[in-house]
Amino acid sequence: METTSFNGFEFKVIYKCPFSSVYYNETLKMALCIAEVEYIPIDNFKAIFYSISDFIEKSTIQHLVFDKRNLRTFHQPSMEWYFAIWKPIVKLKGLVNHYKILPEPEWFVQAVMAGKHEIFKKYDKDLLNGINVYYVDSIESAIENLNAK
Repeated sequence: METTSFNGFEFKVIYKCPFSSVYYNETLKMALCIAEVEYIPIDNFKAIFYSISDFIEKSTIQHLVFDKRNLRTFHQPSMEWYFAIWKPIVKLKGLVNHYKILPEPEWFVQAVMAGKHEIFKKYDKDLLNGINVYYVDSIESAIENLNAK
């Protein structure tokens, strides 16, 4: 089984496709979703996150790191589905801490913030109530943040 290590913790692969790799560490109760390409079509994007939902049925995930550094295309419909549909569902299953690693281009960061603004205009302001979102610059930073709590 494929594994990777960060900060001395070993993560095993739980899902892999040409667009993303998803890893899990049971000790940390943390999953890593690492975008492998510049753009993930929405159907593949949903499949990736549905695989995480399915995994939660068997194992506890309280923390998710979504490493978007390889992305170069911002896709609002994917982001809206992720925020408004998927996150509230997994919150009920105990996944409440979300760590985001954004690509370096400033325009991507601005697109994310503008996209969130549009989502909050369309949906209830309490959409993310009970969900913690942290922006970090690396997977190592997310683990350090988790261990600092």
